[in-house]
Amino acid sequence: MENGRRYNANSVGQSEYQFPIDELEQDRLDLMHHVFKSLLHGDLYISPIGDHPQRILDIGTGTGIWAIEIADRFPSASVIGTDLAPIQPTWVPPNLEFQIDDCQCDWTFGKNTFDFVHIRYLRAAISDWPRLYRQAYDALKPGGYFEFQDPELMFYTDDESLPADAALNQYINYFHDACHKAGKHTRGQPQSVKDELAKIGYIEINEDVRVCPQNPWPRDPHLRMLGRYSLLNLLDGLEGFAMKLFTGILKWKKEEVDMFVLNLKQESLNKRYHIYFNYYFVSGRKPLNAT
Repeated sequence: MENGRRYNANSVGQSEYQFPIDELEQDRLDLMHHVFKSLLHGDLYISPIGDHPQRILDIGTGTGIWAIEIADRFPSASVIGTDLAPIQPTWVPPNLEFQIDDCQCDWTFGKNTFDFVHIRYLRAAISDWPRLYRQAYDALKPGGYFEFQDPELMFYTDDESLPADAALNQYINYFHDACHKAGKHTRGQPQSVKDELAKIGYIEINEDVRVCPQNPWPRDPHLRMLGRYSLLNLLDGLEGFAMKLFTGILKWKKEEVDMFVLNLKQESLNKRYHIYFNYYFVSGRKPLNAT
């Protein structure tokens, strides 16, 4: 327990996870699952994995909600979800297994094992992304697919409605600086994923970037709905995003974080700020002739 939030006690060093794992955060992660699905209009992935994948791996499964749904969709497949924290439910589909594991250590899965490896929403949790992509590549069967899903942590507007000195813009800079000092290099991601996958040897790489409003300012009903969910994500998540990073890495006082988060929430509620995130969905295939 730290500053009123519960954190994972099993993570150390480069694998230290800077964000809560309590019930409030678990509810937020499930909400984010709905945001990702809504961006894909109900789909769980963009990779053309076919109708009969046999082995699926979900890295950083969190509450396990994606793994549960993919196991339900493919009941003949064997699905594994791994995470640092044991926060997954025990009542799950019979073809799904959860394992406590650190994806930044050497993977114990055999090579050429999985038809599909999925990684989502781990931007600030990984120290060496190319190594992770390589381990996923090795774990895939020839012809198998890897998929990365994550938002770019940058508030955009098309009309400059968010002032340059807004607290939300300040927060993004503080967040990236704190992650960098903690050994998690979040700047330049996820724009670089496509090139990094190509360097490792993935082929048929597909990058799909989707706009997600961060409050319900759009007129379009679908985008407005996404804005409502994203606003709730911000209101529920900003404290958890900032508290441990800012107090532990940037050496802020808790009271300073509390006041800053209050300003962030007030700005997030302002629908005159036409803010949005870019969400990246990147898929790549291991060549059939890979050795």
